[in-house]
Amino acid sequence: MDLTTPRLRLHPLVPAEMQDLLHGRPADGHRWADGYPLDGTLVAVAMQVELTDHGVDPGPFGHYQLLLPGDDGAGVVIGDIGFHAPPDELGEVSVGFGIVPAARRHGYAVEALRAVLDFALARPEVRSVHADTDLVNLASQRVLQAAGMRLVADEGDRKVYEIHAP
Repeated sequence: MDLTTPRLRLHPLVPAEMQDLLHGRPADGHRWADGYPLDGTLVAVAMQVELTDHGVDPGPFGHYQLLLPGDDGAGVVIGDIGFHAPPDELGEVSVGFGIVPAARRHGYAVEALRAVLDFALARPEVRSVHADTDLVNLASQRVLQAAGMRLVADEGDRKVYEIHAP
């Protein structure tokens, strides 16, 4: 089921779409913005494929492409956001995201992250959502903070953020 925001449609990738992405093919009806898929996209989707290959069903805690809806009903993929795995036994889940350079600085990452956080934190099996970023990635740190996450650890070259369910 797609998640929607005022400007975006977050489309969860099914296994066949993940395989297509890894082979350089967009999903039916979607176009990729210049620069997509990002290197981080390929790593994250490969991790999701590995999980499913080992019998882990991520359910709604998979990988979502961020689409700007087009007038023709199709969409342009400008980035993605996803969970690294389903919630663990403590109810913790981690998330990552990426936006193509041409679509950055328009608030899309914050909008998508808020949608994913709202979705996850409304589920009874989720107690908290975590994200980490490189120490020097100030743009991602601003996105995490703007979406309501707070810094909880500074681990040398990484900063860790989290948000808890109400």
